[in-house]
Amino acid sequence: MRVFLDAPQIPKNHCAARRATLGAACSFLQMSYRFETVIFVRVIAAFVLSSRVSGGCAISTDNFSETSTWKVLNDAVRHCRLVLFTGLPASGKSFLLREAVLIAKTAERRVKMIRWDIALAPFQEERILAKYPDVVDGSHPIVRRAAGHWGRQSIALWLEKNSDPTEIIIGEVPIVGNRYSEFVQTLPDQAEQVLASDSAAFFYPVPTPEVLEKLEAIRRATFAKPQHPHEAKDAPPATMDLAWRLTHEKALQLGLVAPDDVDAHGKYSEIVYRRFFDHLLQHRVSRALEVDAIYSGSGSAHDLASGFTELIATPTDAASAIAEVEMMMSAEEAAQAVQDWYKV
Repeated sequence: MRVFLDAPQIPKNHCAARRATLGAACSFLQMSYRFETVIFVRVIAAFVLSSRVSGGCAISTDNFSETSTWKVLNDAVRHCRLVLFTGLPASGKSFLLREAVLIAKTAERRVKMIRWDIALAPFQEERILAKYPDVVDGSHPIVRRAAGHWGRQSIALWLEKNSDPTEIIIGEVPIVGNRYSEFVQTLPDQAEQVLASDSAAFFYPVPTPEVLEKLEAIRRATFAKPQHPHEAKDAPPATMDLAWRLTHEKALQLGLVAPDDVDAHGKYSEIVYRRFFDHLLQHRVSRALEVDAIYSGSGSAHDLASGFTELIATPTDAASAIAEVEMMMSAEEAAQAVQDWYKV
Protein backbone atom coordinates (compact mmCIF):
# COMPACT_ATOMS: atom_id res chain seq x y z
CA MET A 1 0.00 0.00 0.00
CA ARG A 2 1.18 3.54 -0.69
CA VAL A 3 0.34 6.32 1.72
CA PHE A 4 1.14 9.94 2.36
CA LEU A 5 3.33 10.23 5.45
CA ASP A 6 3.15 12.97 8.08
CA ALA A 7 6.78 14.01 7.72
CA PRO A 8 9.37 14.08 4.95
CA GLN A 9 10.83 10.64 4.28
CA ILE A 10 13.73 9.49 2.18
CA PRO A 11 12.32 7.44 -0.72
CA LYS A 12 13.34 3.80 -0.53
CA ASN A 13 12.64 2.68 -4.05
CA HIS A 14 13.31 3.30 -7.72
CA CYS A 15 10.82 6.17 -7.85
CA ALA A 16 13.05 8.45 -5.75
CA ALA A 17 14.42 10.42 -8.66
CA ARG A 18 11.02 10.89 -10.28
CA ARG A 19 9.40 11.99 -7.01
CA ALA A 20 12.06 14.64 -6.52
CA THR A 21 10.63 16.46 -9.52
CA LEU A 22 7.10 16.75 -8.14
CA GLY A 23 7.79 20.04 -6.36
CA ALA A 24 8.15 21.18 -2.77
CA ALA A 25 4.78 19.91 -1.62
CA CYS A 26 5.20 16.48 -3.10
CA SER A 27 8.65 16.38 -1.54
CA PHE A 28 6.95 17.00 1.80
CA LEU A 29 4.34 14.35 1.05
CA GLN A 30 6.82 11.66 0.06
CA MET A 31 5.03 8.38 -0.43
CA SER A 32 6.23 5.04 0.85
CA TYR A 33 5.46 1.73 -0.79
CA ARG A 34 4.05 -0.74 1.74
CA PHE A 35 2.18 -3.76 0.39
CA GLU A 36 2.32 -6.17 3.31
CA THR A 37 1.46 -3.97 6.27
CA VAL A 38 -1.69 -1.98 6.83
CA ILE A 39 -0.62 1.54 7.76
CA PHE A 40 -2.93 3.93 9.53
CA VAL A 41 -2.17 7.61 9.23
CA ARG A 42 -3.96 9.78 11.78
CA VAL A 43 -4.95 13.25 10.69
CA ILE A 44 -7.37 15.29 12.78
CA ALA A 45 -9.86 17.19 10.60
CA ALA A 46 -11.80 20.12 12.02
CA PHE A 47 -15.04 19.71 10.12
CA VAL A 48 -17.50 22.54 10.71
CA LEU A 49 -21.17 21.73 10.34
CA SER A 50 -23.72 24.27 9.20
CA SER A 51 -25.97 25.90 11.78
CA ARG A 52 -28.82 25.04 9.45
CA VAL A 53 -29.35 21.44 8.41
CA SER A 54 -27.54 20.94 5.13
CA GLY A 55 -26.49 17.83 3.28
CA GLY A 56 -23.23 16.38 2.13
CA CYS A 57 -21.60 17.13 5.50
CA ALA A 58 -22.13 20.87 5.05
CA ILE A 59 -19.38 22.92 6.60
CA SER A 60 -17.72 26.27 7.03
CA THR A 61 -13.99 26.79 6.58
CA ASP A 62 -13.59 29.17 9.53
CA ASN A 63 -11.11 26.84 11.26
CA PHE A 64 -10.42 24.19 8.66
CA SER A 65 -7.53 26.08 7.03
CA GLU A 66 -5.66 25.87 10.35
CA THR A 67 -5.71 22.07 10.47
CA SER A 68 -3.11 19.57 9.35
CA THR A 69 -5.73 18.05 7.05
CA TRP A 70 -6.07 21.32 5.16
CA LYS A 71 -2.28 21.46 4.76
CA VAL A 72 -2.29 17.96 3.28
CA LEU A 73 -5.04 18.92 0.82
CA ASN A 74 -3.33 22.20 0.00
CA ASP A 75 -0.09 20.43 -0.91
CA ALA A 76 -1.86 17.75 -2.96
CA VAL A 77 -4.11 20.17 -4.86
CA ARG A 78 -1.23 22.51 -5.68
CA HIS A 79 1.05 19.80 -7.03
CA CYS A 80 -1.00 16.80 -8.22
CA ARG A 81 -2.85 16.47 -11.52
CA LEU A 82 -5.59 14.26 -10.08
CA VAL A 83 -7.17 14.44 -6.59
CA LEU A 84 -10.02 12.04 -5.82
CA PHE A 85 -12.15 11.56 -2.71
CA THR A 86 -13.73 8.26 -1.76
CA GLY A 87 -15.29 6.69 1.30
CA LEU A 88 -18.64 5.93 2.86
CA PRO A 89 -21.68 8.13 2.16
CA ALA A 90 -22.10 10.98 4.68
CA SER A 91 -18.48 10.74 5.80
CA GLY A 92 -17.31 14.15 4.58
CA LYS A 93 -16.30 13.59 0.95
CA SER A 94 -18.32 16.53 -0.39
CA PHE A 95 -16.76 18.90 2.11
CA LEU A 96 -13.24 17.81 1.27
CA LEU A 97 -14.01 18.13 -2.41
CA ARG A 98 -15.35 21.64 -1.88
CA GLU A 99 -12.22 22.64 0.02
CA ALA A 100 -10.00 21.17 -2.68
CA VAL A 101 -11.80 23.24 -5.32
CA LEU A 102 -11.34 26.39 -3.22
CA ILE A 103 -7.63 25.67 -2.83
CA ALA A 104 -7.28 25.07 -6.56
CA LYS A 105 -9.01 28.36 -7.31
CA THR A 106 -6.67 30.19 -4.93
CA ALA A 107 -3.70 28.52 -6.62
CA GLU A 108 -5.05 29.65 -10.01
CA ARG A 109 -5.46 26.11 -11.22
CA ARG A 110 -8.15 25.26 -13.77
CA VAL A 111 -10.44 22.58 -12.37
CA LYS A 112 -12.25 19.81 -14.20
CA MET A 113 -14.62 17.88 -11.93
CA ILE A 114 -15.71 14.25 -12.11
CA ARG A 115 -18.42 13.04 -9.74
CA TRP A 116 -20.28 9.74 -9.88
CA ASP A 117 -23.73 11.18 -9.22
CA ILE A 118 -23.29 13.84 -11.94
CA ALA A 119 -21.41 11.76 -14.51
CA LEU A 120 -23.93 8.91 -14.26
CA ALA A 121 -26.75 11.05 -15.73
CA PRO A 122 -25.93 10.47 -19.45
CA PHE A 123 -26.06 6.72 -18.77
CA GLN A 124 -29.58 6.99 -17.38
CA GLU A 125 -31.30 8.39 -20.43
CA GLU A 126 -34.62 6.82 -21.42
CA ARG A 127 -33.26 4.80 -24.33
CA ILE A 128 -30.58 3.21 -22.11
CA LEU A 129 -32.92 2.57 -19.19
CA ALA A 130 -35.42 0.93 -21.52
CA LYS A 131 -32.81 -1.74 -22.22
CA TYR A 132 -31.04 -1.72 -18.88
CA PRO A 133 -33.48 -0.65 -16.14
CA ASP A 134 -32.36 0.03 -12.59
CA VAL A 135 -32.04 -2.92 -10.23
CA VAL A 136 -32.66 -3.23 -6.51
CA ASP A 137 -29.35 -1.72 -5.40
CA GLY A 138 -29.05 0.98 -8.07
CA SER A 139 -28.16 1.21 -11.74
CA HIS A 140 -28.08 -1.87 -13.94
CA PRO A 141 -24.71 -3.70 -13.92
CA ILE A 142 -24.12 -2.90 -17.60
CA VAL A 143 -24.74 0.78 -16.87
CA ARG A 144 -22.39 0.81 -13.88
CA ARG A 145 -19.65 -0.95 -15.82
CA ALA A 146 -20.08 1.38 -18.79
CA ALA A 147 -19.96 4.49 -16.58
CA GLY A 148 -16.78 3.24 -14.91
CA HIS A 149 -15.22 2.25 -18.22
CA TRP A 150 -15.96 5.69 -19.65
CA GLY A 151 -14.71 7.39 -16.46
CA ARG A 152 -11.30 5.69 -16.53
CA GLN A 153 -10.76 6.38 -20.20
CA SER A 154 -12.02 9.96 -20.05
CA ILE A 155 -9.60 10.88 -17.25
CA ALA A 156 -6.63 9.51 -19.18
CA LEU A 157 -7.74 11.20 -22.39
CA TRP A 158 -8.42 14.55 -20.73
CA LEU A 159 -5.04 14.64 -18.98
CA GLU A 160 -3.33 13.71 -22.24
CA LYS A 161 -5.05 16.54 -24.10
CA ASN A 162 -4.58 19.02 -21.25
CA SER A 163 -0.89 18.80 -20.45
CA ASP A 164 -0.73 22.30 -18.93
CA PRO A 165 0.36 21.70 -15.30
CA THR A 166 -2.18 24.25 -14.09
CA GLU A 167 -4.97 21.88 -15.18
CA ILE A 168 -6.29 19.52 -12.49
CA ILE A 169 -9.06 16.96 -12.10
CA ILE A 170 -10.81 16.87 -8.71
CA GLY A 171 -13.47 14.27 -8.14
CA GLU A 172 -15.60 12.04 -5.96
CA VAL A 173 -15.53 8.28 -6.52
CA PRO A 174 -17.70 6.26 -4.07
CA ILE A 175 -16.24 2.86 -5.14
CA VAL A 176 -18.57 0.79 -2.90
CA GLY A 177 -21.06 -1.18 -4.97
CA ASN A 178 -19.16 -0.70 -8.26
CA ARG A 179 -19.56 3.06 -8.38
CA TYR A 180 -16.29 3.97 -10.10
CA SER A 181 -14.58 1.00 -8.46
CA GLU A 182 -12.72 0.70 -11.78
CA PHE A 183 -10.64 3.67 -10.61
CA VAL A 184 -8.87 1.54 -7.99
CA GLN A 185 -8.55 -1.66 -9.99
CA THR A 186 -5.32 -2.39 -11.85
CA LEU A 187 -6.24 -2.72 -15.51
CA PRO A 188 -3.98 -2.91 -18.60
CA ASP A 189 -4.89 0.46 -20.10
CA GLN A 190 -3.53 3.98 -20.43
CA ALA A 191 -5.56 5.16 -17.44
CA GLU A 192 -3.61 2.90 -15.10
CA GLN A 193 -0.44 4.91 -15.72
CA VAL A 194 -2.25 8.00 -14.48
CA LEU A 195 -4.22 6.50 -11.59
CA ALA A 196 -1.21 4.65 -10.18
CA SER A 197 1.21 7.56 -10.58
CA ASP A 198 2.52 9.90 -7.90
CA SER A 199 0.61 12.76 -9.51
CA ALA A 200 -2.70 11.17 -8.45
CA ALA A 201 -3.88 11.27 -4.84
CA PHE A 202 -6.83 9.45 -3.23
CA PHE A 203 -8.27 10.57 0.12
CA TYR A 204 -10.99 9.08 2.31
CA PRO A 205 -12.44 10.65 5.48
CA VAL A 206 -12.86 8.43 8.56
CA PRO A 207 -15.41 9.82 11.04
CA THR A 208 -15.56 8.71 14.64
CA PRO A 209 -18.73 6.71 15.48
CA GLU A 210 -20.22 9.74 17.23
CA VAL A 211 -19.54 12.08 14.32
CA LEU A 212 -20.79 9.59 11.73
CA GLU A 213 -24.05 9.19 13.65
CA LYS A 214 -24.61 12.95 13.49
CA LEU A 215 -23.62 13.18 9.83
CA GLU A 216 -25.96 10.36 8.90
CA ALA A 217 -28.80 12.07 10.77
CA ILE A 218 -28.15 15.22 8.75
CA ARG A 219 -28.06 13.20 5.52
CA ARG A 220 -31.43 11.63 6.30
CA ALA A 221 -32.94 15.05 7.01
CA THR A 222 -31.57 16.75 3.91
CA PHE A 223 -32.45 13.86 1.65
CA ALA A 224 -36.03 14.20 2.85
CA LYS A 225 -36.00 18.01 2.44
CA PRO A 226 -33.14 19.12 0.16
CA GLN A 227 -31.96 22.71 0.57
CA HIS A 228 -29.46 22.51 -2.26
CA PRO A 229 -30.04 21.00 -5.75
CA HIS A 230 -27.25 18.46 -5.27
CA GLU A 231 -28.52 17.31 -1.89
CA ALA A 232 -31.32 15.50 -3.72
CA LYS A 233 -28.60 13.55 -5.58
CA ASP A 234 -26.80 12.46 -2.41
CA ALA A 235 -26.85 8.75 -1.60
CA PRO A 236 -30.28 8.01 -0.09
CA PRO A 237 -30.47 6.55 3.43
CA ALA A 238 -30.95 3.02 2.06
CA THR A 239 -27.76 3.29 -0.01
CA MET A 240 -25.94 4.83 2.94
CA ASP A 241 -26.87 1.85 5.11
CA LEU A 242 -26.05 -0.63 2.34
CA ALA A 243 -22.59 0.87 1.83
CA TRP A 244 -21.65 0.15 5.43
CA ARG A 245 -23.14 -3.36 5.36
CA LEU A 246 -21.08 -4.12 2.26
CA THR A 247 -17.94 -2.65 3.83
CA HIS A 248 -18.43 -4.74 6.96
CA GLU A 249 -19.30 -7.89 5.01
CA LYS A 250 -16.41 -7.69 2.56
CA ALA A 251 -13.85 -6.84 5.24
CA LEU A 252 -14.80 -10.06 7.04
CA GLN A 253 -14.90 -12.03 3.81
CA LEU A 254 -11.39 -10.88 2.87
CA GLY A 255 -10.04 -11.67 6.33
CA LEU A 256 -9.09 -8.05 6.97
CA VAL A 257 -10.67 -8.33 10.42
CA ALA A 258 -11.53 -11.31 12.58
CA PRO A 259 -15.18 -12.03 13.50
CA ASP A 260 -14.29 -11.67 17.18
CA ASP A 261 -12.92 -8.17 16.55
CA VAL A 262 -16.11 -6.66 15.12
CA ASP A 263 -19.54 -5.88 16.47
CA ALA A 264 -21.87 -8.86 16.12
CA HIS A 265 -24.61 -6.58 14.79
CA GLY A 266 -22.39 -4.96 12.19
CA LYS A 267 -22.12 -1.61 13.97
CA TYR A 268 -19.80 0.98 12.39
CA SER A 269 -16.13 0.49 13.23
CA GLU A 270 -13.28 2.80 12.27
CA ILE A 271 -10.89 -0.14 12.19
CA VAL A 272 -13.06 -2.13 9.78
CA TYR A 273 -13.57 0.96 7.62
CA ARG A 274 -9.85 1.80 7.48
CA ARG A 275 -8.70 -1.72 6.76
CA PHE A 276 -11.25 -2.19 4.02
CA PHE A 277 -10.50 1.08 2.23
CA ASP A 278 -6.77 0.54 2.65
CA HIS A 279 -7.39 -2.74 0.86
CA LEU A 280 -9.33 -1.01 -1.92
CA LEU A 281 -6.62 1.64 -2.32
CA GLN A 282 -3.60 -0.64 -2.04
CA HIS A 283 -2.52 0.16 -5.62
CA ARG A 284 -3.01 3.92 -5.28
CA VAL A 285 -1.29 6.77 -3.46
CA SER A 286 -3.77 7.30 -0.65
CA ARG A 287 -4.39 8.75 2.77
CA ALA A 288 -7.05 8.44 5.45
CA LEU A 289 -8.30 11.69 7.00
CA GLU A 290 -9.83 11.37 10.45
CA VAL A 291 -12.99 13.34 11.22
CA ASP A 292 -13.47 13.72 14.97
CA ALA A 293 -15.09 17.11 15.52
CA ILE A 294 -18.21 19.04 14.56
CA TYR A 295 -18.49 22.79 15.01
CA SER A 296 -21.07 25.43 14.14
CA GLY A 297 -20.73 27.48 10.98
CA SER A 298 -22.58 28.18 7.73
CA GLY A 299 -22.84 27.10 4.14
CA SER A 300 -23.36 23.85 2.29
CA ALA A 301 -20.69 21.36 1.30
CA HIS A 302 -22.30 21.49 -2.13
CA ASP A 303 -21.72 25.24 -2.47
CA LEU A 304 -18.75 24.95 -4.79
CA ALA A 305 -16.66 27.83 -6.05
CA SER A 306 -17.47 28.86 -9.61
CA GLY A 307 -15.09 28.52 -12.53
CA PHE A 308 -14.93 24.75 -12.96
CA THR A 309 -16.45 22.41 -15.53
CA GLU A 310 -17.66 18.82 -15.24
CA LEU A 311 -16.13 15.87 -17.01
CA ILE A 312 -19.30 14.26 -18.35
CA ALA A 313 -20.13 11.92 -21.21
CA THR A 314 -22.02 13.08 -24.28
CA PRO A 315 -24.96 10.90 -25.42
CA THR A 316 -22.63 9.47 -28.06
CA ASP A 317 -19.94 8.76 -25.44
CA ALA A 318 -22.47 6.96 -23.23
CA ALA A 319 -23.81 4.88 -26.11
CA SER A 320 -20.27 3.95 -27.16
CA ALA A 321 -19.32 2.95 -23.62
CA ILE A 322 -22.43 0.79 -23.34
CA ALA A 323 -21.59 -0.87 -26.68
CA GLU A 324 -17.99 -1.50 -25.64
CA VAL A 325 -19.05 -3.14 -22.38
CA GLU A 326 -21.62 -5.26 -24.26
CA MET A 327 -18.77 -6.51 -26.46
CA MET A 328 -16.62 -7.31 -23.44
CA MET A 329 -19.22 -9.15 -21.35
CA SER A 330 -22.77 -10.43 -21.17
CA ALA A 331 -25.33 -9.01 -18.75
CA GLU A 332 -24.69 -11.99 -16.47
CA GLU A 333 -20.94 -11.42 -16.56
CA ALA A 334 -21.48 -7.73 -15.86
CA ALA A 335 -23.60 -8.65 -12.85
CA GLN A 336 -20.79 -10.86 -11.56
CA ALA A 337 -18.23 -8.11 -12.17
CA VAL A 338 -20.39 -5.75 -10.12
CA GLN A 339 -20.55 -8.35 -7.36
CA ASP A 340 -16.72 -8.50 -7.44
CA TRP A 341 -16.25 -4.69 -7.22
CA TYR A 342 -14.08 -5.01 -4.09
CA LYS A 343 -11.51 -7.29 -5.75
CA VAL A 344 -8.53 -5.14 -6.64
